[in-house]
Amino acid sequence: MRSFAVTGHGRSGSHCRLCRQREGGRGWRSGLASRFAIPAGGPDFECPRGRPWGWRPPDRGLGDTVEWVLAATGIGPLAKRLIRRVTGRPCGCGHRRDRLNRLVPFTPPVAPERGPASAR
Repeated sequence: MRSFAVTGHGRSGSHCRLCRQREGGRGWRSGLASRFAIPAGGPDFECPRGRPWGWRPPDRGLGDTVEWVLAATGIGPLAKRLIRRVTGRPCGCGHRRDRLNRLVPFTPPVAPERGPASAR
């Protein structure tokens, strides 16, 4: 059986945020065991990339920060359930997050390129 760590998804780090949530990511990690070889220790295995429990990547923009605050306060999951129950459709949170990240990115400013030193 192939190890998840050597797949494209495992190498990309795209699932690290979910996987490193000890309780919230346990179901996802357990699901990996049915398709991939996972490290020893069952669903609470050590990260092959060395990331600690609770690790999350730096926020890319305002959308990531809003998503984190809503999840931490419990408002986000509640709002998702309420919107689905009332409208019968998904909430669209991911699209809003991505749009806010594009509008207000948290990228460090790029230093201006210096040209060759002028002769004095």
